Amino acid sequence: MTAGKSGAGNLHELAPRRRGVKASIYLLPNMITAASLFFGFLAIKFAVEGRLQEGNSQAFLWAAYAILAAAVCDGLDGSVARLTRTQSAFGVQLDSLCDMVSFGVAPAVVIYNFALFDSARFGLAACFIYAVCGALRLARFNVQSSVGKASGNFTGIPIPMAAMPLCAFIMSQYEFRSWTPQNGYADWAVQLASNLLRHDVRNVFLILLMFALALGMISTFEYISTKNIKLPRKRPFRFLAILLMLTVLMFTFEFTVTLSLLLILYCLHGPVMWLFFKRDRTADEEELFISGEEDEEEETHT
Repeated sequence: MTAGKSGAGNLHELAPRRRGVKASIYLLPNMITAASLFFGFLAIKFAVEGRLQEGNSQAFLWAAYAILAAAVCDGLDGSVARLTRTQSAFGVQLDSLCDMVSFGVAPAVVIYNFALFDSARFGLAACFIYAVCGALRLARFNVQSSVGKASGNFTGIPIPMAAMPLCAFIMSQYEFRSWTPQNGYADWAVQLASNLLRHDVRNVFLILLMFALALGMISTFEYISTKNIKLPRKRPFRFLAILLMLTVLMFTFEFTVTLSLLLILYCLHGPVMWLFFKRDRTADEEELFISGEEDEEEETHT
């Protein structure tokens, strides 16, 4: 009997510990999400310092790196939540709010202080439209998540991916300054880099880029989600060879050039898939919001 009582006592002692471990696991993905918000706030800080201290040109480069770090945290929190089976509605809402700051407000503030403050109203309008389209993109995602229709591919460019081309552009500005024909670059590449360094060309390009990214976020084009990419454990030998060759190519060329090309391919694959498969999700989106309004009306009547 004493052994039985001691065993029961041990079980009672272990129960609070297990609950504590479970609570700590729930805390982990939310802390990673909060780290994403911290890096977004850090990017805004660097952008303000770079504007106030005109000699501190490296501040905008650090701001771009901070947004990239926020994107890494944004990708990790969802993966950690799925691996530990700690997904929650609270985590979804917190992730969206942090994404709005890190990938909506922060890139707009960084780009405005980096270049577009010289473009007066056009620069301010481009930055604001980018931010508001990011808010609309996240609001649509939250509505889709609430009715269980956000488990597949993305509708519109995900807001972290929309911020990445802006970071790549800032990084390339610092890299283009070292491009010369003597370093192995062709004359046309050096000329293109020098044109992008000019203030007027740079500002026009950034305004057009921000408008294009804003429209891409609120579009109905379907973008592949990494959640749906499942690689089996066993792959043919040629798959390993191709992966190694791609890795070598990425490190052979300039990092920012390779990153920019990959981002361009990702942002363009949505319209390309729509052209080939002719799948327009506008009707599905309208039905989604109509059904949501009907549910709200039923709740008010009841």
